[in-house]
This record gives sequence, C-alpha cells and structure tokens, in this order.
Amino acid sequence: MQERMKHLLPNDQLKIIKQTTFFEDADSVLTLLYQPLIGMESVSVFQALWREADSSSSQSQSSHHYLMSILDITLDDLYEARKKLEGIGLLKTFKEEGSVRTFYYLIRRPASAYQFFENPTLSVLLEHHVGKDVYQQLQKKLAPKPTVSSSVEEVTFHFDDVFTTVAHKKQPPKKDSDESVAIKTDLPLEWLYKMLTQQKVEPKNILTNHNLNYMEKIIKIYDVDYLELEKALLWAVNEDAEFDRQEFIDMCKDIYYKKHGSVPPRLNTKGQVQESEEQRNESNVEHQPESKEDRIIQHFNGITHRELLEDHSNSGVASMKEVEMITDLMEEHGLSQPVMNVLVHYVLRKNGNKLNRNYIDTIAAHWSREGVTTAKTAMDMAKREHKMYQTWQQKKQQKQQKQSKASGKSKEVLPKWFKEQKQQQSEQQTEQEPPENSEAKNEELTAFFKSFSQSKQ
Repeated sequence: MQERMKHLLPNDQLKIIKQTTFFEDADSVLTLLYQPLIGMESVSVFQALWREADSSSSQSQSSHHYLMSILDITLDDLYEARKKLEGIGLLKTFKEEGSVRTFYYLIRRPASAYQFFENPTLSVLLEHHVGKDVYQQLQKKLAPKPTVSSSVEEVTFHFDDVFTTVAHKKQPPKKDSDESVAIKTDLPLEWLYKMLTQQKVEPKNILTNHNLNYMEKIIKIYDVDYLELEKALLWAVNEDAEFDRQEFIDMCKDIYYKKHGSVPPRLNTKGQVQESEEQRNESNVEHQPESKEDRIIQHFNGITHRELLEDHSNSGVASMKEVEMITDLMEEHGLSQPVMNVLVHYVLRKNGNKLNRNYIDTIAAHWSREGVTTAKTAMDMAKREHKMYQTWQQKKQQKQQKQSKASGKSKEVLPKWFKEQKQQQSEQQTEQEPPENSEAKNEELTAFFKSFSQSKQ
C-alpha cells in the first residue's frame, strides 16, 4: 500500500486512449489466453478500459475512484492489475503533473490467437500455466493450422519475383541475408560465434536474427545464464548443422528444473519472488555430506534426469523420447527434480534398465499423493516399496513350496499301480480264499512303504 500511495491516489484523473482497432477474436484471446497468465482481475480492468474508450469521447476523463466503483476492487488491486497489463504489453501509462495529477492510459491491441501462439514468451508460459493437454486444445480451437497434403509442392511467387521499382536496370547480385541485415541482440554474439566455430559449426546458419530473438526470450523464461546458454545451444544443433528449437527449449527446461525444482516457470510479481527467495534462503542451510546416503542425496539434488540417463548409457547420450516422457510426468504430477531422479534410478535398477511409462506414472502418482518433496523422502519410499516386494516374493515362494510338497506326498501315499495290484489280489482272494483280517493288510502295506523308502535311499 505504501508503494501504491506514492504512485496512485483515488482522486487522480485518468484518460483512456485506444491505440487501434482490435482483432475480432480479442475477447476470446483475452479470456482464454491472457487470463491464465495475468489473472481475471487484470483482464477485467483491461476490458473496462476498452469499453470506456469505445463509449467515451476523446476529451472525456474520469477519476480512478470511478473505475474502482464499476469493478468493485480496491485501489491496491487496481494498481497491481495495471502493472501486470503494462508488463504483458497490453497497456502504456503516461503521467501529467499539475493541480490535479492525470494518467493517460494507452490500451494496446491484444495479439491475435495466431500471433499469441507464434510468440515464444507467451506461448511457452501459457503451456506451463495450463498444462500441455489444455494448451493443445486451445491452440486447436483458436488457431487451427491449415492442413495441406504432403504430396503437394508450393509454387507461390514472392514479391521480388514479380515486382520491381526500377525499370531497365540490371539488378545487383543478391547479398547473403545474414550480411545484409544487421544483427541486433543483447547476447554475447562474438563469443557465440567463436564457440560454434570451435565446434566446426557454421555460425551464420545458427545465429540468425530470428533464432537469436527466440533464444533471448527462452533463456529469460528459464533463467539460463550465458555459460548455460553454451550447453543448450550446442545441444540444439542437429546433424544437419541446423538450430532445433525443440531441443533448445528441452535443454533450457532441464537447466531450469535443476536450479528451481519441479514448479514450472510462471508469471509472478517481483514482490512475490523476493518473499519466496528470502524464505528459501532461511530454510536452506548448507552442510557437507557425512554419510554415504548424504552423498547420494547430494548427487540426486545436483543433476537433472537427462544427466542421470546419460550416466546410465554406455554411449553417454540420453534418449530424447525418454527425457521428454520423464519431463512430462514430472510436470504432470508436480514432483521435484531430485524426487524424479530417485524414481528414475529406482525403476532402472528394479526393471532391468528399462523405463516403462505406465510403471513410472503409477509410482509418480503415488508419491505425489503422499506429498514426497525431497530426495531423502523418495529414497525412504523406494526402500519401503522394495522391502514390501521382497516380502511378497518370499511368501509367494513359500506358498509354492508348500503346494509342491503337498502334491508330492499325496502321490506317494496312494500310487495308482499299487491300488490296481491290491484290487486284483483282493478279487483273487475273494474267489479262492476267505478274507484276511484288517491287521494283516495294514502290516503288508507298512512293509511295502518301508521297502519303497529303502530303495529310494
């Protein structure tokens, strides 16, 4: 509140200016795409300013108290919503001092659905906010991609192929696009050129304006510094010496999760970030690992699942399908990077170095419900599950042994050939001799089993 009082008061006047005509899908884009990023309150403020700009004359102005009344929000909430709109690029604010302070709000046109999904910053953040499934549904609904058969070939003429502004003049030879267009970037371009050249990769094919702009936005989202950028960039150069954006963003994700845990990058105000950083610094007390278990925990805390898979591979290269699968499951169940490392290690050891998605998904869902957040807790859970599995195996073996012994005894007590032989003897005795008493039969049967057991020995 103290910060807001320095910059905004209820009686401050406001004047709204609309930059240009909005796209037809502006309402849908604001509600379905911008709102998950900046919140419902900020979108409501923008829509109120938009409607006021359409309904009011260019010279009319009102106070912030009026805006607070129609939106039913406090001035503090209005101020925070305004900052979010400015940060996301939907609002520009100008101030005029005088007897009464006046703010000029220039509302900017929201991106169209297609522009939104083409923007690396907005699209990546939206996917982290709503999840991959919802993101794909929104993209399919608001910005469907036209499908063209793979058998067709594009034969469209470009502008330079059709038009010219100079008649009867020999056209100069075309210059390389990378040389003719000045590269504008805040990235250490000279260092990146040198690094790629040392790896025998042609820098001009990688460090284009388009790619550099993309890299700048992605490393800002995933908190990647310049030293980490080198690793991500080299990973993203494919076999054809081309820049693979998906590989680049996957490596940046690994770097982010290693530094910040399982919570995906989202839009937070700087005040919230500072408070969480202070709490984290107070709770974290560095200490040297003393036992073997402490060293293992420290190892799991300091690597990504990509590095873990690379350690288990003879070639030192992790399968991209497995890396993406683990990343998706980690985000889906909200597990931290150390916990996911323990889970992957446990499954590899227990399942013959094979990773089964359904099996990992089942354990991840269980650990998520149990609230497992640290590597130590995950290791304890894995030990308990392993002991339960061993106990179950032992009981199963004991049961099978009892069943086999019982079946063996029954066969020894009443052999089929003995019963047939005795039946024949009894029939002959009934025809020729009087029946013997039961004691004589028992003695004969006992003598037979004694002789059978001796012969077996």
